[in-house]
Amino acid sequence: MAGAADGLSQSERMTVRFHLTCLATLLPYHQRPAALEAWLGVDPALFHMGFDPPTPVTEAILRLGGARLQAALAGAVRSGDTQQALCTLDIPEVDAALRDNHQLDYGTTRLLRLRDPAATALGRGYHPGHHQRALLSGDPDLVAAALVDRRGEHRPTTRATAWATVRAHGGTARLRELAAAPTGHVDPNDADPTDADPTDAGIAQACAEADPEPFLDTALERRLGTGALLRALRAAHRGDRAPRVVHRAMERVLREPYRIDWALIAAARLGSRLPRTATEVLAGRPDCPPEVAVVLRTGQPARPGRPLPPPAPEPEAPKRYQPPRSTWLPEWKPPGDTGPLGAGADSARHALRTMAVAFDARKDPDAATLDHLGAVIERGQLSAFEVAPLVRPAALLTSWVGQGSGWGSVSHAAWSGRAALHVETSALLARWTGGGVAAERWVALGSRLRRYPGSLPELLAEVAAAHPEAPACPDGLTA
Repeated sequence: MAGAADGLSQSERMTVRFHLTCLATLLPYHQRPAALEAWLGVDPALFHMGFDPPTPVTEAILRLGGARLQAALAGAVRSGDTQQALCTLDIPEVDAALRDNHQLDYGTTRLLRLRDPAATALGRGYHPGHHQRALLSGDPDLVAAALVDRRGEHRPTTRATAWATVRAHGGTARLRELAAAPTGHVDPNDADPTDADPTDAGIAQACAEADPEPFLDTALERRLGTGALLRALRAAHRGDRAPRVVHRAMERVLREPYRIDWALIAAARLGSRLPRTATEVLAGRPDCPPEVAVVLRTGQPARPGRPLPPPAPEPEAPKRYQPPRSTWLPEWKPPGDTGPLGAGADSARHALRTMAVAFDARKDPDAATLDHLGAVIERGQLSAFEVAPLVRPAALLTSWVGQGSGWGSVSHAAWSGRAALHVETSALLARWTGGGVAAERWVALGSRLRRYPGSLPELLAEVAAAHPEAPACPDGLTA
């Protein structure tokens, strides 16, 4: 097993975890949580592999696992569907692990924010993009929960828009409640936490007034009004930049949620207080009124009697990516080459008893591989029932057969030799676990699996002999 003092590198630890999760896919469904719990006791980072465990493992954890096992998965899982399934369990330990997961998707973060805003604001799995999306979501409950979190450096319009959303739905009372609420993340070196964001400081000062409404209007206008837009456009217009760079900077400014008063925009153009690039970008907006577009393009008011230009066309909505359809089962293929296993049953048995099997032939062109095993089974030379107990090393049978089945591979159909090996390997493990397996045996099996040179029945028998206090293994698998 991979532990803190086992002398393994991080890459080797992740390899061990991969082998164990593959093995778990081959175990009987109700035995998986017990095995995973035992391995988790030795390696608390069992699910940190760089990718998610296979579906049979996550399903067993969700349905049968305890809070400790579910929390361990929650701290490492990448799949948004699995994250949200864990979130719906509504278990405090699981929620805490999810909040510390740096790979949370937006949907899971949203659920956690709505459930406990203050706790989510303290989670280590902070994602600035998710935070900004929540602040601009327009959902008053989600926006209020996101305002509690004061981490991140957002554009001036972002938090101002969030405060405006809460004000529109909850009024001044809700603003005062949020302004007085403790922040989720406070720097102990700051005397005043509101100094971290000027917008929050302005809202807090306005809420402290006896009649806060005009002060709130002023605070929001300072960040969202047309005057703020014009200041941002002038700041983006720098003479030392290439024109295309300035144009892109202007477009980024106009994507922010400013409240545009087009009459003021026209007045600024007539007064020659708008940069030329800004007039081009503003005139191309779909919501720009035609009469203002004339002012922006010519610098003069629209003449009476002259037709106004048509409005700018609406930009095309981006097309959603549709993955190509795939068939669940591939077409039947004729059996492949049996390689060093020969063309008969006796030659296959002799080869399996005298040589180890490799995953593929990249390292040794003369080795017997899993593809050769599959061909032997598909040709009928040997049944999978005969092949599975002979395969050496044991990790090849459990890890690579488990990988092909547990990660939903569709390249091995039900008629294939790999599928038959999966069934027989699962049967071997089911017989071994039929009477129940103690945690000591699971730990011993996990620690020896990766480098054990013998077959799987030999490994299971040695583990059973080394831990005789555990339940005996049926069907002759004991030492």
